[in-house]
Amino acid sequence: MFWIAFAVCQAVVIVTGIRQEQRAGLWSWSKFVFTLGFAALEIVILLAPLNLIGLKSPLFLPVFCAAGVVAALNFIWMIIVARRWKLPDGRTSLQAYYDEHPKK
Repeated sequence: MFWIAFAVCQAVVIVTGIRQEQRAGLWSWSKFVFTLGFAALEIVILLAPLNLIGLKSPLFLPVFCAAGVVAALNFIWMIIVARRWKLPDGRTSLQAYYDEHPKK
């Protein structure tokens, strides 16, 4: 039962965030879908060793650690790429963030 409440709360947070970004002119559905696809790829990278190699295999731990490193490096690369994405007004997402949150 708790997971239903958690799912509803998560949906509310996501919808609220999307609406705020749309009002600020920072939202892009294509980038959202790309990000969901990227998240699915990360999950596949981490779950593949669990499904393809037995847990009792001597190769499991090294392969699982390697998959974790690849997923982490892939995530870092995604952050770097996402910071350079262009918004509809031509600014990068990093520039838009600095415009919304000026330094004091």
